[in-house]
Amino acid sequence: MIISPPILHILKNKYSWISLGFLINIFFSIIYAQSYLHISSNLNNKHQPFWHVSNKLGVYDKSSSIISKNFEAKNNLFKYNFTAVLNPGDFSNFYIPIASISKNHNNYQLKLGRWIDSLTNESRLSTGSLLISKNALPITKISLRINKYKNFSIFNFQFSMKAGISHGWMSKEKYIKAPLLHEKFLYLNKVFKNQSTLKVGLIHEAMWGGETEKHGLQSQSFNDYLRVLTFSSASKSSLIQEQINALGNHLGVWDIVFTKIQKKIEYKFYYQHPFEDGSGAYQHFFDELKAFHFPSKSFDGLFGVEIVNNNSKLFNIILYEYLNTMHQSGPEAASDSTYGWDNYYNHYIYQSGWVNNGRVISNPLFTLGSNFGHYNNSNYIINNRIKAHHIGIQGSISKRIEYRLLFTYSNNYGTYFDQNKFHNENKPYKFETGVKQLSQFFELNFKDIWENLDVQISYAEDIGELLEYRKGILLKFNYDLSNLSYSQ
Repeated sequence: MIISPPILHILKNKYSWISLGFLINIFFSIIYAQSYLHISSNLNNKHQPFWHVSNKLGVYDKSSSIISKNFEAKNNLFKYNFTAVLNPGDFSNFYIPIASISKNHNNYQLKLGRWIDSLTNESRLSTGSLLISKNALPITKISLRINKYKNFSIFNFQFSMKAGISHGWMSKEKYIKAPLLHEKFLYLNKVFKNQSTLKVGLIHEAMWGGETEKHGLQSQSFNDYLRVLTFSSASKSSLIQEQINALGNHLGVWDIVFTKIQKKIEYKFYYQHPFEDGSGAYQHFFDELKAFHFPSKSFDGLFGVEIVNNNSKLFNIILYEYLNTMHQSGPEAASDSTYGWDNYYNHYIYQSGWVNNGRVISNPLFTLGSNFGHYNNSNYIINNRIKAHHIGIQGSISKRIEYRLLFTYSNNYGTYFDQNKFHNENKPYKFETGVKQLSQFFELNFKDIWENLDVQISYAEDIGELLEYRKGILLKFNYDLSNLSYSQ
């Protein structure tokens, strides 16, 4: 028998055997998979409005029409999740936004790949998390976590907890080498007797390592990882700013959620507070308390009130959300006497900002753009000082027809950094007095119109000064292929 050199190389490489084993495992799982086919097209074939592209994992960025196939499967060893997206007008434009493999043992989960990681607890009709929304391609990472809340008792005080830690690889953007990601989170959950629940969570993210044109190769040894893990300053071989501050670009959110169930109506109140450093996370808040001031300036964040009415099909979910990120620890640059200019989602080393694959990772209301010769000469978050009101409504018109409405009005003030630079140059700053924007969305979902086939049609429109005037109709066909699998 003649064996070709490539095959012989595979047979001799033990890591190839491991990879082959995983592929075989996946193949047999596909046979028994829960699977869906999605076809969608923008009928106006032009640039699409805000709510047709936002929180869609970036799948419509380069195409007005897509075909996607996803499946979920599991066997005795692993669970798989896979989504492939194809542009029918350009078959070379093919990518995989979701591909993950996970293993659960007791209440612990080990997971590798890309997946939609909804850590925060905003409404399903929300504009999006202030840390990781569905707006960008998920970050590739390996994660170890407590999969579900685990019960604890301290001095007869009952509560539950979940936590996790991840290591990730971000997209290259404009860097020479892509940065790494460190992530960890902790949530505490308390259930009260009157059917109410309080959750308090802290999520920490850090970009580190990689290489940039302006600042060169960044520290990324195991010792540097430990410094990032513990919020420690950099070694003497790193940039002087990193030696003074913590190594890497740190950011995160406090996530507080209170829910109350009463007569089949669920009330949900949530607040997400973003931070970029210790001042935003806690110092400024406690300084205000020490000075006997109400800490109103520390409440940048996302406030939401959601009502889920199980007694009503027509108005099943009603949401009001308010976003305010105007303060950012103060209007003056950081100094020995002031915190100042947190500049949410931007960083002086990682100048593409909190971005993956060209899209904002957090809430899509934060605007990605460029001001040549200012913060940098490429894209970054040019608008992170926002006041926004958002309304979402979801319900059913009949047993097979569902609808969804979104109305988002925002006033946008740019960034403190750019504002100061334009003033020093005696140039007009377009965000000076606020740039107004309205984006609206209406969707009808026709369920099971023909043997596992759902059809969605939606209209979206942008009116205002921030985005170009756009309107569009998006048509989607979703077909459940699970009945065709061998498991049926």
